[in-house]
Amino acid sequence: MKCPSCNIEMELLVAGIYQCPQCRKIIKEKDVIAELVEEMKIEKGEIQNGDYFHKNLSLDRRYEICEKGILLNKTENQAFAVLICHSAYLKNEKYIRLSWWKTYQHAGMFKIYDKDVLNNLINSLEKFDESFDELWNWTGKYGKRRPKTEEELEKEKQLEIIKYRIIENKTCPRCQKKMEKRKSHYECQHCGEIVILEGYNQPIFNITPSDLDLRFQADFPINFYMPVSGITVKWLMGEWKALAVIYSKDNPNKKWLRFYWWIRDLSNILKYGQREMGEGTQMGWKAQKGVSSPNFYDKKSVSPLIEALKKISVELNWNITNERR
Repeated sequence: MKCPSCNIEMELLVAGIYQCPQCRKIIKEKDVIAELVEEMKIEKGEIQNGDYFHKNLSLDRRYEICEKGILLNKTENQAFAVLICHSAYLKNEKYIRLSWWKTYQHAGMFKIYDKDVLNNLINSLEKFDESFDELWNWTGKYGKRRPKTEEELEKEKQLEIIKYRIIENKTCPRCQKKMEKRKSHYECQHCGEIVILEGYNQPIFNITPSDLDLRFQADFPINFYMPVSGITVKWLMGEWKALAVIYSKDNPNKKWLRFYWWIRDLSNILKYGQREMGEGTQMGWKAQKGVSSPNFYDKKSVSPLIEALKKISVELNWNITNERR
């Protein structure tokens, strides 16, 4: 048996226990076997029991419980996994958590609570995989866009109809009943839906994830970095999730994929008719607390992530649409 650090033959101390003559490291044979089994599971993208992630990575049972997951990458300094979790207080509310660790401490996360957002995420990752090269350089064409499909045109038409009905008749986009006008928004007394008014009575309302067109865009509330292009996978008035390839002004040649999760305080908008502005905010949006900076620097990691998300969707019985939009 060779030492994993020095790569030289280890000496047998007693049955099943070895020591390196150079670095004096002691290893149990069963630990080596367990490590090899773990490496095989990582390589194959197999689903592991949730206890593994609680014992080996910093996932705190006081706040959330991991039921199972797929460990896609693990080195001495970092790890990445796709997990099925539920709150420590709400066992029936299951969600998918993409988790990043550095030196086995939490370094980023991205949570998915419903199958439509998961479907958007998978479709978007496939688009990124097709449209960027190994260095995250854009390989698509900005000038020429494919013609919109009948489904996309129909979705745009429906959104315009909803906007028209809101402006003309104060019709609630959720329950279709009449809303009451406030200072900066409409409020439905029947279902509680809120529609914010921006600019010249431009209505802003929650968009169902399945209605998002998943087209590349560059208009994001990103601080410090410059976006090459990105895709929105969830957009509500107070929550925005997107993927974007970004770069620093100081080093435009180095690009990477980042998972963004923004929120905004609607109380200020509803009370004062103004967006919340302050440190770390842009366009009234700021990063969700605890999310940190989940990044993908190696594009080769995208394909295994797509496959892992599809496996996890089967475990949750979330039917995923494979058609790319």
